[in-house]
Amino acid sequence: MTAFLKIDRCKACCQEIPWEWLPPVLLGGRPVAGTGVWRSALMDRLCSGCWERAEAEREGLRRSARQRDRLIELLGGIKPYREFTFERFRVCVSNRQAFEAAKGFDPSRENLYLWAAGRVGKTHLGIAIARACFERGGTIKLATPTQLVRQLRMKPPEEEQQVIDAFVRSEMFLLDDYGRANDTPYARLVLQEILDARDFQDRGGLIVTSRYSPNAVAHRLNDDAIPARLAAMCRVIEIKGPDFRAPRPPACLGSGSIS
Repeated sequence: MTAFLKIDRCKACCQEIPWEWLPPVLLGGRPVAGTGVWRSALMDRLCSGCWERAEAEREGLRRSARQRDRLIELLGGIKPYREFTFERFRVCVSNRQAFEAAKGFDPSRENLYLWAAGRVGKTHLGIAIARACFERGGTIKLATPTQLVRQLRMKPPEEEQQVIDAFVRSEMFLLDDYGRANDTPYARLVLQEILDARDFQDRGGLIVTSRYSPNAVAHRLNDDAIPARLAAMCRVIEIKGPDFRAPRPPACLGSGSIS
């Protein structure tokens, strides 16, 4: 019975594991010939403990990949996922206040309105906040006013309410590029319903980016209902600094630097 002498070594922990005996299949109380065998106790050359740890690591990697794909979908593409992080933001003296407010943002109790006339990184900061919230396990919603209306268009009332409720319940809601003059009355009504519901539930987590201050939006739209709500709900910060379309200027202090 040389099978008793067969021993394998786990490639991970180097533990010596003897082969195991699989009893024969019984048929009418008698063993079926050739069904009783000795076999290795290793799986993929690993003992049971090392295999379970390796499988847990593989599942962790698969879960991370699924989370990455989901975040890319929520952010709208691979570019914002790759580039719109706090680490890649160009921090200068003139935009440090906005950066610090975004980096320390607490979605459980804060709302933030970021505005700037130029492309100085307001969407960048908004997405970086959303990403941080998502990576902590929070739910996030991102939309421009046009995209918000598109998600509701032509839906029956019950489905429309479900979409609105999802924006209300979301731990973090980024409303990007707010304040364009082509907003429709329907878009304003929907947004007002979402803002009022979040406000009545005392929810934080609202991030608004705009090219204009709340006062300027009220003048552009000739309607101060929503701008007044946002001004009351949010901490309003004007972002200044270098244009993100231009090469990095010498005045910048470097990515992530605030000293």
